[in-house]
Amino acid sequence: MTLNVPAFGKAAACLGTVLLSSALLFGCGSSSNDRPPSNSSSSSDPSGTPDELSMLSTDGTRWVNADGDTVTLRGTNLGNWLLQEFWMMGQSTEAVDDQCTLEGIFDERFGVEERERLMTLFRDQWITERDWDQLAEFGMNVVRLPFLWNLIEDEHNPYTLRDDAWHYLDQAIAEAEARGMYVILDLHGAAGSQGWEHHSGCANRNWYWDGGNGEPASYYQDRTIWLWEHIAERYRDNETVAAYGLLNEPWGTTPETLADTITTLYHKVRDVDPNHIIILPGHSAGIDAYGHPADHDMVNVAFEMHFYPGIFGWGEIGYDVHRDWLTCGPDGTSGVCEWDTRLSELNTPFLIGEFQPWTGLGLEQGAQITRATYDTYAQYHWAATNWSYKVLSNTGGQGAGTWGMVTNQPGLGLLTKADTWACAGWDSDFDAACGTATPEFTVPGEGGQTYYLVIKAGACCGGTLDVSLDSLALRLAGSDTNLLVNGDFGSDEGWTLWTADADISVDFNADTRPTNGDGAALRLTGSSDTNGGLYQAVTLTGGETYHFDGLFSDNGSDSAWAEIYLAQEMPEDGTDITGAVLPQLNFHTAPLEDIEALFESFGTLEYDVHTPLKTWLNAEESPTLFDLPPTPEGLSLTTNGGQQLSWTAPDDDRITGYRIYRSAVELSVGSAIGEVQGTTFTDTGHATQKRHYRVSALADYAVSYPSEAVATEDVAVPALGRLRAEFYTDMSGIQLETTSDTGGGQNIGYIDAGDWLDYRVSVPAAGQYTIRYRVASEAGSDGFELLLEDEPLDTVAIPNTGGWQNWLTVTGTIDLPAGEHTLRVNALAGGWNFNWLEISEP
Repeated sequence: MTLNVPAFGKAAACLGTVLLSSALLFGCGSSSNDRPPSNSSSSSDPSGTPDELSMLSTDGTRWVNADGDTVTLRGTNLGNWLLQEFWMMGQSTEAVDDQCTLEGIFDERFGVEERERLMTLFRDQWITERDWDQLAEFGMNVVRLPFLWNLIEDEHNPYTLRDDAWHYLDQAIAEAEARGMYVILDLHGAAGSQGWEHHSGCANRNWYWDGGNGEPASYYQDRTIWLWEHIAERYRDNETVAAYGLLNEPWGTTPETLADTITTLYHKVRDVDPNHIIILPGHSAGIDAYGHPADHDMVNVAFEMHFYPGIFGWGEIGYDVHRDWLTCGPDGTSGVCEWDTRLSELNTPFLIGEFQPWTGLGLEQGAQITRATYDTYAQYHWAATNWSYKVLSNTGGQGAGTWGMVTNQPGLGLLTKADTWACAGWDSDFDAACGTATPEFTVPGEGGQTYYLVIKAGACCGGTLDVSLDSLALRLAGSDTNLLVNGDFGSDEGWTLWTADADISVDFNADTRPTNGDGAALRLTGSSDTNGGLYQAVTLTGGETYHFDGLFSDNGSDSAWAEIYLAQEMPEDGTDITGAVLPQLNFHTAPLEDIEALFESFGTLEYDVHTPLKTWLNAEESPTLFDLPPTPEGLSLTTNGGQQLSWTAPDDDRITGYRIYRSAVELSVGSAIGEVQGTTFTDTGHATQKRHYRVSALADYAVSYPSEAVATEDVAVPALGRLRAEFYTDMSGIQLETTSDTGGGQNIGYIDAGDWLDYRVSVPAAGQYTIRYRVASEAGSDGFELLLEDEPLDTVAIPNTGGWQNWLTVTGTIDLPAGEHTLRVNALAGGWNFNWLEISEP
């Protein structure tokens, strides 16, 4: 699974994903298409889908059935079934993270025949009758079926079908047909792997494009042609098969090479099957390299892209990024409108083969946004299959929305969890935790029982830990008595420190607290590979129901987590606490019976179904959360004892209030700092850097586009210290993107020669200073010059750092005069990213 763009490699959360360029998605090219009504009550319930399925074909931009009626395909992916992705079943580790590796381990330990038995056991349990029934209950009418080439081809005898080649594809088609669903056959992993990601079957392998293992690229491409010819021969007359997805995310080559290769593959398949729709996969850079399909004698085709707003660098998880995407941006020409224009010009249908609109958004809002996403796509006749139906985890539970429409039920152990992979920048109540949220639970058993409430935090992968917690409370239902000692902190009373792997610094009296915290807070800090925390014993009664709440924030942590458990055993130093309801095995050493037990459990684990998602997908009417009120106008700013804002109320009776945003960055809306019912707001306090303000109108769940910004005067910041690249005072040609560098935040990207950034700084004394620049480049660049009021101070060439997010610090020396000055970073060439500069005394 994943989405599209250049620039970055795998996401830290082991999802094997690259990012989607903001320029690609939100391009401001003109469009003749009117923005669809955001308050449309049209349903994405499939139209033109009779009790008996008929062969689908294309008509302009529509998917149509045999009668020529439009069919709106709304479905999901059956990921991790016929091609394993280990994060989807709680088994992802550095040692084993792709199917090739697992099969190799099984071959070495148990032999090929036993490997095949284990893989059959896994597949027979991952998707069963109850899953097909769940899919029908969610209202799905199509499933995208990702599979690996060696499900069909005998890997030991190339160009030879396995004896059981068609077992699982036939099974899936039969189960889908019995429930009135179509199937899209998706070659997720081709022979040789069509990209370096683990979801091609073999991580760090790109033989399909580069050749490998002593064979040229043409060898793997020919085997893929052979494979598809056999698939097409078998299913050419099957009316349940909606389309052939020739190659998933084949981004290990250029867009032009991809288009040429897929065009050849199309014609080979079309020679065998004149009936089915053939899907042309987009590149991470888009679909433009194909040109018009008809110009290449390609008919009955659809284009495919994968869109993940709020994830993998495409903004942040939240309402705003989905609003911008689905309602075409403030100008009405970007987002889905820009893509509708492309597809209309090509007169070709569209498949959004992967998207994920509910994770981390809370169950209710995530469900509404998901339904609105399907409905918006349906307005354009786009087919859409989310990623993904089923995702299991070691701890289980939906939290504020996990990736699965269903996941496994949590145990009592893990109560609360958030991490920077799911929701960097979290600052919330426990009941809104993005990983796991358990505001209420019932204790199993009978009588008084001793548990240990454990606060655990840590960081890995070169990250940093800095989290705060406050106002922890554990209460018997109906009681006001907090069973926790010193849940408000201020001292170490009641708490015992515990270390799992590496020491954590603990401050019980911190003034860095969650937004709604009060007084002292608990602050846990540490560097990478930190893991530990503190605990206290509590006595709970079996059969009784308890409420648990509190606050926590990540304070800008990177590759970090915070978790709270109820453990039945007292924590011991050197022993981790996981609260796992699903074990994570070491496949190199795990006994055969443990592997069998794990695989068998996948078919019987009790599901935690995303019930609000199911409800909204089956609702008769669409949600109204994108029925936007007008944008406030006339925003003005005066400074007198604070920054005083005022604006004009739009003429809309639905408006219930206004949300105010503040940012140090001109191009960013920033963070919400307050809500009011009137049309004035005062931001108190002294501005230590330039501040930009915007205002949105609120109407129930709907939030208008932000107003035009107003800003304070430039403020000179101390020159000594770190200046984050995005906190410029002025710029030209700059674009921002989320960085994976330590410390998080945003970096400057997509730089061209002539772009520049200004920083207003105050230098304490004249002299020579050390300066460090944090940069990244995929191929190296002539870089930039640093100017002081147009006078050159330094020239920096950027080395090849190995990738757009592989960061390197370059050091130099500069001479600075005392006083307030403007530093300008002036790009001499493009091809580099910039995250910060740091000035210090020699």
